[in-house]
Order: sequence, then C-alpha cells, then structure tokens
Amino acid sequence: METTNLNNTLLALLLALKDSETPLSDTEQSDLSQAAEQLSVNPKAWEILIEPRLLAMLEANEPLNQRFQAAKSQLDNLGDTMPLNLLPSEAEVEQVAPKQKLQPTTRAIPQVSSSDLRSNEITNMAIRVMATPNPSETAKKLSRFEQFQQFLNQNLAQK
Repeated sequence: METTNLNNTLLALLLALKDSETPLSDTEQSDLSQAAEQLSVNPKAWEILIEPRLLAMLEANEPLNQRFQAAKSQLDNLGDTMPLNLLPSEAEVEQVAPKQKLQPTTRAIPQVSSSDLRSNEITNMAIRVMATPNPSETAKKLSRFEQFQQFLNQNLAQK
C-alpha cells in the first residue's frame, strides 16, 4: 500500500466533503461508513477494494468529484512537503467526531518511522470522519482544514 496515495486520497476526500454544498445521499453516507469500517479492519484492502468503491461513489456525484479532483491534484503536487501541523489534531477530531460504541476502532500508531506515523494519523482521522452519520458536516467542523486549504491554495499559486 503506497502511503502517499492513501494519504492524498483520504485528505482530498475530507477536503471535498468539507467544501460540499449539497448533503450526501443515504447511499453515499453508507458507502463512506462502509469504507471507514473496511479501512479500520483491513487497511491492506485499500487499493483492491476500498479505493475503487470510494472513487466510484465520487464519480457518481459530479460536484463532490470536482472538489475531490482539485484537492487531490493540489496534494499530489505537494509531494513530501505536507505540513502536518496544519492538519486537525486528534483532540479536534475527537471533539467533532467522538468515538461511538459501534464506530470502527482506530489503528494503533506504530513506533517505526515518521511516514508510518503520518499515514496512520491521516487514516485514523478519515475513519473517524467517514464513520459519522454526516461526514460532510463533520469535515466542515474541523477548523484546521481551513488553514490547510489556504496553504494548498498558496502553494498552487506559487507554482
């Protein structure tokens, strides 16, 4: 599993949800919840099972897909210069998406390398947001995403 692709896809999805102006359908919310559960249980299924289903859901929702593609492009252009300090903290995610009894469990963050640490923090955040009853509204409540988006837009303007 390539962590850069995973991170960029999940962050682009969360940013697209944050900017979404129309509520998600029940099917879309269910798809996100299932993706969160699958990612929590078996993250190795990302490329084979989870990512294709998420991308299919996005393609069926044109406004959301446009936001996703724009954010994904910006993130891909960043390379390894992602400012993790601009991402929502665990405490902020806990505040807007408290763990529920039936919510998927987050993955432990191993003490191996900084890339693994980053990967699991982003994955855990995405799991928590996607598992909420209304992922769009939850993503909008993550105030640090606004700073992150400003950084992405400034970075894009400089290129």
